[in-house]
Amino acid sequence: MKLAHVAKMMTMSSLVFLAGAVWAASSGSIDQLSGTVTVTDANKVSRKAGPKEQIQSGDTVTTEAKSEVVIKLADESVVALRPNTQFTVTEFKYEKKPTDTTRFSLLRGAARFLTGLVGRASPDRVRVSASTATIGIRGTDFEVVVAPVDQPDMRAGVYDYVHDGATNIQLASGPALDVEKSQTAFAPDKPKPGEPALYILDTTPIFLQQGGGFDGLMQSITSQPINVIQQMPMFR
Repeated sequence: MKLAHVAKMMTMSSLVFLAGAVWAASSGSIDQLSGTVTVTDANKVSRKAGPKEQIQSGDTVTTEAKSEVVIKLADESVVALRPNTQFTVTEFKYEKKPTDTTRFSLLRGAARFLTGLVGRASPDRVRVSASTATIGIRGTDFEVVVAPVDQPDMRAGVYDYVHDGATNIQLASGPALDVEKSQTAFAPDKPKPGEPALYILDTTPIFLQQGGGFDGLMQSITSQPINVIQQMPMFR
């Protein structure tokens, strides 16, 4: 009886392991890719990404100059990464339960997000971390930029632009703002004297009016008009 019990437990453990492996592999995959893209797993092992590359929780995706990638996750959410961007799927859990969770981290560069089933069912369980800011969703289509250094056409800081719907952005220091369609929230890396730590810009920065090579695909998904220009600025 003891041997039978041990065998049964080993079989159950194997099934649990296999189920966990299938769940991890089903987090998402690369749908479109242009240029050079690498994926680094939670164990810091890197590989060059190709079409249909599997993306799992803990993976960091990095695009080089003149490179872009579109990632589709199991809950139908979509993430498009611009050139010179580093992005981590911090946590992705999709079991069609109230505990489903989506957590992303944008380390640098620019990423556009389309809300999936988790966000539609439980928007409070979807978060994007970007430097000292956290973005919560209240809509379907938004773009986040982390500019690490000042450039001629942009200041260093975090930008949250809403293509459609709405978001909420909150800084670790406390300030928070709701961002509506066609608005851009900006959190400067180094505020000037008298400048708020977080505020809505009067106009949309030119680099957020520009599109990358995959914006046509995003347009077909969202049916939102997009001004397609060849490349976003390069993030160093």
